[in-house]
Amino acid sequence: MNRKIKTIMTAITGDRVVIGELETNHAIEGHFDTLPEDIFLELLERILKDPTVVYEEESKSTYYLFYKLQNNKYLVAVVKKTESGTYFSTMYPTGKEIRNKHQKLKKVKI
Repeated sequence: MNRKIKTIMTAITGDRVVIGELETNHAIEGHFDTLPEDIFLELLERILKDPTVVYEEESKSTYYLFYKLQNNKYLVAVVKKTESGTYFSTMYPTGKEIRNKHQKLKKVKI
């Protein structure tokens, strides 16, 4: 699969996260349509580098959920880690609380 890469960011976990064009467009159009792309990318980088809490979900792949508390509301950036690399999946607001199903996941030490 050919991915168009927007940028690569290093997360607090030490992972180099590939930020793809399709995933960036999806997150902006679906959840942050009032933000210009450059501000969205700055916000994403802030969440990856300085999250409030990070959860790990293991299924067929490993997902990291980077939560950041901003103005009394949480934003979550979802990152997928595979054998071929670590990739940004999406980002969205969750409101005043971390999602219940995420709270049951393993916390990552940061």
